[in-house]
Amino acid sequence: MRHIPFFFVIISMALVACSGQNRNKSLDTPPEWASQQIWYQIFVERFCNGDTNNDPIPEDITSTTQIFPVPDNWSITPWTQDWWKQEPWALETGRPFNETLQHRRYGGDLQGVLNKLDYLQELGITAIYFNPLNDAPSLHKYDARYYYHMDIHFGPDPEGDKKIIAEEIPEDASTWQWTSADTLFLYLVKQCHQRGIKVIVDYSWNHTGTEFWAW
Repeated sequence: MRHIPFFFVIISMALVACSGQNRNKSLDTPPEWASQQIWYQIFVERFCNGDTNNDPIPEDITSTTQIFPVPDNWSITPWTQDWWKQEPWALETGRPFNETLQHRRYGGDLQGVLNKLDYLQELGITAIYFNPLNDAPSLHKYDARYYYHMDIHFGPDPEGDKKIIAEEIPEDASTWQWTSADTLFLYLVKQCHQRGIKVIVDYSWNHTGTEFWAW
């Protein structure tokens, strides 16, 4: 099955959510349906590590814009660690906290969100706003490598997803394929909708990262 660009999926979701609304309204005001929701924002990398088998590895979080390379002894940060405490690998660099913090990862993923859907539903939320989910080396994902794929470490098979992406021609959409992270995201959206929870995803279309395929 060929991959449908994710922005088409997102646009379709938005159109469904806005069905019945006055589409001639000014873009300066939010659509009526959005103002009636109880929103919950999720920064996936920091939310919940539902699958430790897909935790990031140094080569996948490396970017040419980083102040210093990811150390060889780098590792995932425990969820219960004090925020201001530097990890052993961070201390060995001799660099200050604000620099080593950029390499910190907790391993949050889409499975973690799925695991918490019942909890979120119990809170009474009706919509989730996701920070960027597109594939990117950073923790915040605003430096896209590929807009049309979910981050490989948000899905269950990062290595398999890398192989799929390597076989594609980025500028030729007919070569795009679904990765495991992509299909898990679609499943997550379905599960949200079954609970009456709407989904919005943040995309930074006006800028990319230096690892973007077209650079």
